[in-house]
Amino acid sequence: MAQHPIVGTWAFVASEWKRADGRHANPFGAGAMGVLMYDASGHMSAQIMHADRPPVTTIAPTIDAAFGLAIPGFLAYAGTYEVDDAAGVLTHRVVVSSFPAWVGTEHRRRFVIEGETLTLRDDLTTADGVAVAASTTWRKMGRG
Repeated sequence: MAQHPIVGTWAFVASEWKRADGRHANPFGAGAMGVLMYDASGHMSAQIMHADRPPVTTIAPTIDAAFGLAIPGFLAYAGTYEVDDAAGVLTHRVVVSSFPAWVGTEHRRRFVIEGETLTLRDDLTTADGVAVAASTTWRKMGRG
């Protein structure tokens, strides 16, 4: 059986939230960076960060204080994944996350792979009750 085309390392390209109220948002901001990895055994890892995160220039007195300074603007999680090609759905089962509420949850995304581009899509509702069509685009990273 051939390896699934999702296996590999992907670089973050863009993210967009199209809100039903007509406003659009880029939740990670201009110039955001990220890496999304899928291995052939069914494990995955994702990290995205705002490009304009301020550098931490002070020495924190505790590890908790250091985390508090470093984490804003950074999203990371890892776990396992499953691909349902027939339905066009990719499921991430979160084992660890920078958002504690995500641990133990499943994130189902519609996906499309076109050449070296992976697009993940989801429909969600914001805290203020507005429906959002969210998409995140990734580019396959080569070796070397």
